[in-house]
Amino acid sequence: MQDECIDCHAQHGSYQEHKKKILDGLRRVEGQVRGVQRMVEEERYCVDVLNQITAARMALARLAMIVLKDHAKGCVSKAIEQKDSAEEILDEMMEAIKKMLQ
Repeated sequence: MQDECIDCHAQHGSYQEHKKKILDGLRRVEGQVRGVQRMVEEERYCVDVLNQITAARMALARLAMIVLKDHAKGCVSKAIEQKDSAEEILDEMMEAIKKMLQ
């Protein structure tokens, strides 16, 4: 099923519409993580470090939701419309959601 979704993604670019937003967000998170590294190197207050880690995690979660929504609207909906192993692709999406929530 993953290969079929990859094919679907290659044809339809399910997150193409939000690609710039996702990449910009990832760059911001990368900067946040570098900032946290500096904070640890500078032995900053633990709660301040934890707050920055939490901010980075939340930013990643927001980006993950954008990708997930685009996946559902793109690859998943196409597979369901074409009756291409709809149950299998829904199971795959649910597994991805489960991992996101852990």
